[in-house]
Amino acid sequence: MATTVLCVLLALYGLGVDASVVQRRRLDTWSFRSENGSIHVANATVPGTSHMHLLADGLIEDPYLRFNEHALRWIADTTWVYETTLEVSASEPRPQRIRFETLDGVAHVALNGASLGGPAVNAFRPHVYELSEAGLQVGINNITVVFTPSLEYTHSQASKYPYYVPATRNFNVWAEPSDRPFLRKAGSDFGWDWGPAYVTTGIAGDVFLEWTESSLPPRLVELNVAYDFPAADNFTVVRGNVTVDVDTLGAEHHNATLRLFIDDKLQHQLRVDLVPSDDDVTSVSLGFELNNPKLWWPAGYGEAHLYTVRVEVATPSGDAEPYVHEVGFRTVELIQEPTSAGGVDGATFFFKFNGVPVFIKGANWIPNDSFPTRVTPTKVSYLLQSAVAANMNMIRVWGGGRYESDHFYRECDRLGLLVWHEFMFACAMYPRDQAFLENVASEVEYQTRRLRKHTCLAIWGGNNENENMMESFGNNDFMPANVTFQRDVAAVDFTKLFVEVLRPIVLSLDLSRPFVDTSPSNGLLSVDPYVKRWGHTNGIAYGDVHYYNYSGDCQDPTMYPHARFISEFGFQSAPSVHSLLDASTKVDWTSFQTFWKMIKFRERHENGTMQMATQIRRRFHVPFPFLDEGWLSTPFRHAVELDEDVVTRASSYLYLTQIQQALCYQTAIETWRRGKREELGRTMGILYWQLNDVWQGTSWSSLEYSGQWKSLQYVVKRAFAPLMLTTHSANQDETVVVEAVSDLTSSLNVTVLYELRKTETGVVVKSFSENASIAALESKRMGEHSVDSLLSDSECSPKTCFLLLRCTSTDSSVSCDDIFHFFVPYKHLKLTHGTIDITTVTSSGTGIDVTLQSSGFVALFVELTAPRMRGFWDRNTFHLMANESVTLHFTPANGEADPIEDVAAFKEQLELRWLQQTYQHGKTPSIQVQ
Repeated sequence: MATTVLCVLLALYGLGVDASVVQRRRLDTWSFRSENGSIHVANATVPGTSHMHLLADGLIEDPYLRFNEHALRWIADTTWVYETTLEVSASEPRPQRIRFETLDGVAHVALNGASLGGPAVNAFRPHVYELSEAGLQVGINNITVVFTPSLEYTHSQASKYPYYVPATRNFNVWAEPSDRPFLRKAGSDFGWDWGPAYVTTGIAGDVFLEWTESSLPPRLVELNVAYDFPAADNFTVVRGNVTVDVDTLGAEHHNATLRLFIDDKLQHQLRVDLVPSDDDVTSVSLGFELNNPKLWWPAGYGEAHLYTVRVEVATPSGDAEPYVHEVGFRTVELIQEPTSAGGVDGATFFFKFNGVPVFIKGANWIPNDSFPTRVTPTKVSYLLQSAVAANMNMIRVWGGGRYESDHFYRECDRLGLLVWHEFMFACAMYPRDQAFLENVASEVEYQTRRLRKHTCLAIWGGNNENENMMESFGNNDFMPANVTFQRDVAAVDFTKLFVEVLRPIVLSLDLSRPFVDTSPSNGLLSVDPYVKRWGHTNGIAYGDVHYYNYSGDCQDPTMYPHARFISEFGFQSAPSVHSLLDASTKVDWTSFQTFWKMIKFRERHENGTMQMATQIRRRFHVPFPFLDEGWLSTPFRHAVELDEDVVTRASSYLYLTQIQQALCYQTAIETWRRGKREELGRTMGILYWQLNDVWQGTSWSSLEYSGQWKSLQYVVKRAFAPLMLTTHSANQDETVVVEAVSDLTSSLNVTVLYELRKTETGVVVKSFSENASIAALESKRMGEHSVDSLLSDSECSPKTCFLLLRCTSTDSSVSCDDIFHFFVPYKHLKLTHGTIDITTVTSSGTGIDVTLQSSGFVALFVELTAPRMRGFWDRNTFHLMANESVTLHFTPANGEADPIEDVAAFKEQLELRWLQQTYQHGKTPSIQVQ
């Protein structure tokens, strides 16, 4: 059992430390055991959760390895006990309270065997317990935190509720049905259609002992900055107030002096008496005024300038630790005005920042790990930097996961990465009994106060797809056989929770950004009074849309609706071979039966593998028996004898799923970016599903669990470029339409070069150029060409030639990425084989430069990977012309070993892959299984 001895504070005097500033102490060492005592971890570091304590003590394997999700489900069914002791001296101040930042699960806290209250059932807010009134004694005191099984609690609560509360049930997930709406913890902890179910529990946040005495100063616990400009288009001066919350812990502090500094310049000084309120917190506001402030802009539109705000408090008993926060000044508006764009009467849905309409380009964010305590700030920074490097300007924090760390929001502030932030409710109805509503109200108030100070936060969202799910539940999806969904009851429950409880709390604390009660939605009939436009939430006329269509041809632009704003859409791919190798052993690669068993285990979207295969077969030659329909429809097959090793053959299949996924997204994004024109529907935002991964499984992500960029991330970077040239076929593939889209805030003149090239050699057989002007923020149809005219006088057929387009501004300041237009599916192209050589690998300042040289052939979908180092290339997943040389730059992730130190080792790990290798039965460089 761990022990904390409070008398050690006296030693600080002897060390020359001013003990008057000590008023809280972290309590991070506990023992951890199963209730029956059969498992015991003597020293469990907090923050931590059940699985991580057992893993750290060598009692289990990595939960992500092989099929351990099922093998370790007993952990979720076990009652776990944390214990520690406090030794209190009669001559010292006693701790007054204990504060748990995160109790993840169903937690019962006790002091010396006496309960400190009912179970804590909310992982999204702190839990504070008074010790001075709960029997804290001189000498040894025992603190225990007992976590009972979460599923036991949710099932019990559901059985006692007067009617069935539906939620989505995920395929291939052992914890379903979970009754997850009854417990305030990450919904995805119970499994989702992209992730596993571990239902981990534990003290997942810091624990603090807090006390006071008359000689101690107060503590600054929170800060908010509210401001405005003279007018919507006048940014010559910003005036506002900084409000700071001061925790006095029950003590009065007379003649306290507060000082506000912005970039080290004193803005306001105020003398006050700090008298504690019921919750021991006093709020004080300090005014400021800045002339000609530098504005904060979203990524791609200007500098995300931040000012340093510092608040100091001096009292006769000492100075408090200053509160320092970086804030940007900007305006945000969600414009929902009547429109007939696209020939559909409805309303716009777009954002203005600092008066400028901003086309939103980004992705959805899910939890980075099933075990939150092993997510490092370094990984979070890398993932967010990867988003900005791919030309994104917004992240949507999805409502089925967790509120993120303070580090996450600080990084978004710094990067200019906007955040659409949902409260943690998703894909379910929720109870509305008084205890649940009060629990949620405390959570919403806490999180709103915590997050509102961040400039990056652009919009609050009440939940993810809760209203949308009413349609699914009404169709008996996810419903028990003997239960009928009651939509009228669900509407009442929805209104109570999100309109009458959650929304007023948010608006009372934060009027600086818009609020929507759900996503997707049809918006409102009226704001005052607040009247929802109930109905089909994915209609294109109002609000935002979630669009998923797995049966249609994802590379057909006409498949995508002309919606005002797309906040979710996507297609799956499998993880790379290296991701799977990280989560498997040799036995999983002994035959295609063992490989397929592993793949199917990590697929949580029903029919997902068949859907991927269907898309791939439309355009690619597939020499793999396990993509045949007969194979896919059979649960398991006997091992197939093949002439190549399983890893090499399987890796080509995994590669193809990622290429096909990238092409699906490319078509969708290009279609919707073109669609910002009025006649095409005035689409003004795309947030694809999803940026990151929670484990090594099949999903919609563009970044793997390891952080490696999939093909999709590189294609998104091109599709989200500030200036994009795009082509698509029309008139039953008889016409090529060329369009340009600009998110630049100034106009430019461009020259577009057309080159008709041979598919085998890349030789130019015909070329011409066109000039055009593109206005600021414009989507423009540049022209169209018949396929017959393009191929005329060239000895070309649609199978033997392709069109390459390049554009550059006339002043050479801006250029587009190369655009390749193929007239037929890739499987019908006349291609040849060859080799690609890595000719040079050299260090280059921030990373490594690698030069590739092709032999006399056109290589399609070339990918270069450095699987043993996290980082990304400046470009990848590209077509390489015959005898062409190209240099790629690799940027390592922050915190990674510097590849410059050992260029030879970096070169040794490099792997190349391209499409024609899959036609040779997946022959690739040797990949080792550990």
